[in-house]
Amino acid sequence: MKLRFAVLAGSMLAAVQPQMVFAQSTPAGGASAGIGDIVVTARRTEESAQTVPVAVTGYNSEQLEALDIKGFGDIGKTVPNLDVQRQFGSASAPQYYLRGVSTGTLKFEADAGIGLYIDGVYLGRPAGTAFDLADVERVEVLRGPQGTLFGRNSTGGAINFITARPTGEFGVKMDGTIGNYDRRKGSITVNLPALGPISARVSYLHDENRGYVRNLTPGRTFHFAEPFGTIKSAKTFGAENTDAVAAAVHIDGGALQVDYKFDYTDKVSTQLAQQLLGYDPTYLPGVGDPPFYTAAPSIYVPPSSKRQKAVALDFTTPSHLKIQGHSLTMALDVNDAITLKSITGFRKMDEFVGGNDIDGGAYIVGGLPFTNISSVQDRHQKQFTQELQVLGKTGNWDWVLGAFYFRETGRDNNPVFIGTLFPTHLPEIIPSTGPGTGNTLNAFGVPSDYLAGADASIRNKSMAAYAHLGYKAEHFELAGGIRYTKDKRREVLRAAGLIPFAAPPVTANASFDHWDFDATATYIVNRNVRGYLRFATGYLSGGVMGGNLFKPETVKSYEAGVKADLLDNKLRINAAYFISRRKNVQTLGFNAASGTFLFSSPYGRENGFEIELTAKPVEGLTLNTSYGYLHQKLANDPVNGPVNSLAPKNTLSLGAQYDSPAFANGSYVTFRVDGFYKDKRLSDPIRNAATLDMTTLPSRFDVNARLSLVDLPIGGAKAKVSAWVQNLTNNQKLEFARNLSTNVIGTFQVPRTFGVDVGFAF
Repeated sequence: MKLRFAVLAGSMLAAVQPQMVFAQSTPAGGASAGIGDIVVTARRTEESAQTVPVAVTGYNSEQLEALDIKGFGDIGKTVPNLDVQRQFGSASAPQYYLRGVSTGTLKFEADAGIGLYIDGVYLGRPAGTAFDLADVERVEVLRGPQGTLFGRNSTGGAINFITARPTGEFGVKMDGTIGNYDRRKGSITVNLPALGPISARVSYLHDENRGYVRNLTPGRTFHFAEPFGTIKSAKTFGAENTDAVAAAVHIDGGALQVDYKFDYTDKVSTQLAQQLLGYDPTYLPGVGDPPFYTAAPSIYVPPSSKRQKAVALDFTTPSHLKIQGHSLTMALDVNDAITLKSITGFRKMDEFVGGNDIDGGAYIVGGLPFTNISSVQDRHQKQFTQELQVLGKTGNWDWVLGAFYFRETGRDNNPVFIGTLFPTHLPEIIPSTGPGTGNTLNAFGVPSDYLAGADASIRNKSMAAYAHLGYKAEHFELAGGIRYTKDKRREVLRAAGLIPFAAPPVTANASFDHWDFDATATYIVNRNVRGYLRFATGYLSGGVMGGNLFKPETVKSYEAGVKADLLDNKLRINAAYFISRRKNVQTLGFNAASGTFLFSSPYGRENGFEIELTAKPVEGLTLNTSYGYLHQKLANDPVNGPVNSLAPKNTLSLGAQYDSPAFANGSYVTFRVDGFYKDKRLSDPIRNAATLDMTTLPSRFDVNARLSLVDLPIGGAKAKVSAWVQNLTNNQKLEFARNLSTNVIGTFQVPRTFGVDVGFAF
C-alpha cells in the first residue's frame, strides 16, 4: 500500500522542483475559437471524424478525463444507442448494446456482435473488458456494421481504444484521487527523452475502493479441488483493487515507423451485490418458501425490489483477473503513394471468477452449507492476431488491401451447483460429474454439478482478406469494399449436461465462410457540410455450444447521415437514420435445467435515429447533447419461444462545460455537468409473464458534475485540482436482472460517489 501511494506522494514532492519544465500546455482560459476536430481511424487511416461517411463518436484525452472514461465499461455514457451494463456472473463482464446488438457473454463458444479493439488489435473475449487502461489517448465508437475494414464480428459496430504514443520529450504527469467508499487512485506517466530515433513512455495506475454493499456472511471458506482451490466469501460487493501498467516504444526510422505497446492489468474485485428479487412460481413451487430457507442457523434476507445495504451471500467471492496485451505496428512508406502496414497482437486473459452465489441467502441444512443455485468458475484464454495492409493513393483514388488472421484457445471450467450440500468434514470439495463421482450431496435429485454448467475447451481460427476503394472529387465521394471471412471452430466438452455420466466427452467442429460488402456515396456541399448514403453487411460467426451447432448471424444495414459544422464552426450537427435486417440472431439465455443456451431468432429488425449536437455559443461555454432512438423486433425462436429485446428504446445525454477566462497566473476554472438518460427496458431475454415485472429495468436519469482549477503554476509544474461527483441524485435503481428458474436475482446501480483529484504535469 505504501508503494502504491508513493505515486501520489511523489507528485507532491515533484511539484517543488523548479528546474523541471512543463511539457504540455493548455490554451489560456481553456477556450478555443471553435469546435475542434476529433481524429478517428474508421477507414484504417487517421482523419477527421467529420469527413468520415459513417456514424462515429470520438473522444480525445481531455474529453475522456472530463467524462471519467478509463476503460470499455465507461464508454456508454454519451454515445447514442449504446448502453453498457454491469451484469452478474463476473465482475469483469460488462454487457454492451449498440443499435440493438448485444455482447457480454461469458461463454468462449459464442462471439460478440460488437468488435472491441485496443490499438487496432481485436479482442476476442468481451467478457474480459472491464479493466482499466493506464494510458488512453483517444476512443472511437463506430455504429453500424463494419463488415469490410474492421470486419470480424462487428454486426453492431466497433469500439477502438487507442493508447498514447511517446512524445520524445521528457515529461511527467501524476494524478491522485481520494473519494468516498475509500476510493484511492494514483497514476503516473513518464515520457523519456528520445535516444536517437527511439522514444519511450511508461504509465502506472492503481485504483481501489471498498465496495458499496456489505456481506452479512463474510469470510465463509470452502476448500475445492484444483483448479478452484480455497475460496472465501467477500466482505463487500462492488469492491475493486486494480494495478495497471502500460508501456510504449516508438522508433522513427523516417520511411519506417515502428510502435510497440504493452498493457497489463491485475484486478481483484467483487461483483455488484446479487440481490434476491423474488421467486419464479412456475418452477418447483414451494422450493422458495421462507420456512425452508429460514431453518436456523441460515441467514435469509427477504426478497425486495429496493436496493439493500447488506445481503447474505456466503458463496460469492472476490474474482481475480489478469490481462496482458502486446502489439507491434510497423508502417513503411514505400513511396509517396503506397504504405505497407503490419499489426501483430498477442493477448492473454486469466480469470478466476471464484464463487458466484445467486440464491440470495446463506443456508445451513442438517449442519452442512447448502445452496439452491450457485457456481464456481476458472477461465483462461490466449489469442494471436496478425493483420497486413497495403494502403495506396493515386490522384483522386485511395485504396486498402488487407489480410487478417486470428487464433484463439481457451478453457472454461464452470460447475453449477443446484440444490447442493457441501461437505465440511472432508479436506476438499470435488464437484460431481455424475452418480458416484465427487463428494457434493444433492438434495433435489439433480445427478451432476455440470448439468447446468460445463468444463469446456475451445480453439477458434479466423482468416479474412479484404479490399476497399474510394474516389474523391470536389463535391462527391464514392467508396466500396469487399471482405471474405473463413472461420473454423472447435469445442471439447469434458463435462456438460449428460456428459460424462450418460454420454462420452464430445469434440465438435464447425466451419463457416461469408462475403461482406459496403458501399457509400457522399455529397459534399462545402468543406463544412456533407451528407452520405451507406449500405453495409456484417457477419457474426456461428459455432458449437454444448455440442450443438448454431448458425452465423448476418446483417444488412442501410444508413443516411449528415455531418455539418455551422455558424463559423460554433455549431456541429451529426445525424443518422438507419435500418438493419438481421438473420439467425444469436441471444444467450440461462435456466437451471440446461444452463447457458443459445436462442436463434430467425430474424431481427432494427431501425432508429441518432443525433449529436455540439455548440459553442459564447467564448468559454460548450454545450453538447446526443439522442438515440431504437425500434427493435426479434422473431420467436422456433424451439425456445419468444425472445425479448433488451436494448433501451431511447438514450439521451446532455452536457455543459464552462471554461473561465484565465487569471493573472495563467490558471482558469472549468465546470462541467452531464446528464444521462435511458428509458425502461427488459433485462431477461426469456419471456416469462410471471416474472416480467421483476426483470423490467426502470428508466433513469443520472447526473455527474466536475469543478476544476486548471494550469495552476506551482514551482516548475502546473497543477490541476478537481472536485467531482457521480450519480449526484443518488439513484439506486435496478441495473440488471435475470430469472434463473429457481429465483430472480438483480443488481443495482452504484450509489452516489464523490471525491477530489489532484494532478501535476512537468
